[in-house]
Amino acid sequence: MARLSQEKIDEIRQSVDIVDVVGAYLPLEKKGRNYMAICPFHDDTRPSMSVSQDKQIFMCFVCHTGGNVFTFLQDYLRISYIEAVKKVAEIGHVDLSEFHLESQERKIDEKHLVLYNMHEEAQKLYSYYLNTKLGIDAKEYLIKRHFTEDIMKTFQIGYAPTDNVLTQAFEKKNYSKTDMVNSGLVIEGYQYFDRYKDRIIFPLHNQYGQVIGFSGRIYKSSQDESKYLNSPESEIFTKGKTLYNYHLCKEAVKEAGFVYVLEGFMDVIALHKAGIKNTVAIMGTALTSSHIAMLKRLSVNVTLCLDGDRAGQSAMRKITDELIKAGIKVKIVVLPFGKDPDEIYEEQGINGLNVVLSQQKSPLEFIMDYEYEKINGTNYDDRKKYLEIVCTHLEGIKDTVDRDHYITLLSQKSGFSYEVIKEKISGQNKVIQQVPLHQHVKKTSKMLNKYQKAERDLLFYMMKYRDVSKRYEAKVGFMYDDNYRVIASYIVDYYRNHQEFDIAAMVDCIQNGALLHTLLDIYNLPLPIPPQARAIDDYIKCISENAKELKKDQLLEQYNNLLDPVAKAEVLKQIVNLKNEKESL
Repeated sequence: MARLSQEKIDEIRQSVDIVDVVGAYLPLEKKGRNYMAICPFHDDTRPSMSVSQDKQIFMCFVCHTGGNVFTFLQDYLRISYIEAVKKVAEIGHVDLSEFHLESQERKIDEKHLVLYNMHEEAQKLYSYYLNTKLGIDAKEYLIKRHFTEDIMKTFQIGYAPTDNVLTQAFEKKNYSKTDMVNSGLVIEGYQYFDRYKDRIIFPLHNQYGQVIGFSGRIYKSSQDESKYLNSPESEIFTKGKTLYNYHLCKEAVKEAGFVYVLEGFMDVIALHKAGIKNTVAIMGTALTSSHIAMLKRLSVNVTLCLDGDRAGQSAMRKITDELIKAGIKVKIVVLPFGKDPDEIYEEQGINGLNVVLSQQKSPLEFIMDYEYEKINGTNYDDRKKYLEIVCTHLEGIKDTVDRDHYITLLSQKSGFSYEVIKEKISGQNKVIQQVPLHQHVKKTSKMLNKYQKAERDLLFYMMKYRDVSKRYEAKVGFMYDDNYRVIASYIVDYYRNHQEFDIAAMVDCIQNGALLHTLLDIYNLPLPIPPQARAIDDYIKCISENAKELKKDQLLEQYNNLLDPVAKAEVLKQIVNLKNEKESL
């Protein structure tokens, strides 16, 4: 099969509008010719990322992340370049069936292979014992909890007997004691023994479907141990990088158009019993940046549904802010106090669970209710403080209908009048004038000298005018700054195959992040178009002067280190010639 040519990559990139692609992930607001968004690549508090429809590029003028549509998907979804190209081709309906693309399969680090193998062996062993005489009681418990054979198979549920069956199996397969302990499945004491004994076992998988840990649950009323026992974190298992059911949910998520984010794996299984498969669980109450990156890769909205106790609600409050900050659209399901989805399913069945899940709130409605529960509604100071908190969230609402709705709700809850709230929001929501593009450009830690400025500005005009690039190539062909020199060579090479410069296409040529940032910074300089009279000649003269000055310094150093009078005379002659050339410039 053929490999992707540059022409095909250009076709794929041009098959979409970067505004549409970025807009599918981030809220965009039109500002003049461009669109602005809260930048997801740094801790942004005001829109600092510009998306240009004309140039088909994006650029954050604070953290300097930028590029074309491929770069955005790479950075936002944390995927490879070829994965980004494939995703854009899918969006733009470009057929890639005749092309050979790199394999998407994840390569396993060899030093971790033994840990993956041990977990796979453990999963098979636990599944086997669930269907033996030793696992009868455990299986009966599952059946009473409405676990069908299909569910047990789907989630690879098993049983750990009281004997050290896993340690013995590992010994027979000649695994070292060190690897057994490192896996977290075997504990070292006065002897080696299994971590899990007489528990129902729920495997934990990574995003590729590999078993990386387990959670063991007690099932007898006589068992006075902790309800759940989880694998310790290891080289292959990190709780903050694991979403339960992520490897199984993707098709269901795509079909539903959103994903439920739940608190624990039993909640995932509870919804699965009710026929709801577009679910993941964070296995606790903390949402990490790794979790957010995984959710972004699903490219859908999130419906957050954590436990109905105070801890679950508090976690939802924090997670809601994090998801919104990451540009993910979110809805909230508030469960009855003290209940989780598994308990609701067991008590009320499918219909009861569906009713609860259908009662969704917007993030702002949830925040208003959550913050109100923390105050004394009869205390003036509490109500005023509550008003201050909620008003900060109302400031950014542009839609007049939405704003009216939330002001009315806030008035009812806080006891302050509609007019007072509206006036307060209007006072806080001062119109921020758009800062000219050049004022956003990152300041360097040190001022550019005249030579660096000449090189930088010449690069700007080389990108704007083909003839300037040709003049640079013919008269200079060198820049002292390493990054500028490389960028210049890219520009010269680009014009050999193209009549006009396309910044979005140039981004594909430069994979180095630092170079790309420099390129985009220079491209967005506020220099006059067309250039002022003699500006290009002055830049070339300045750069040539610098080159000769540097050459002279090298020759002087060489002269001082030479002992041969003849050789010294020859070098001195070159120094004099350079001086004459410089004076003739």
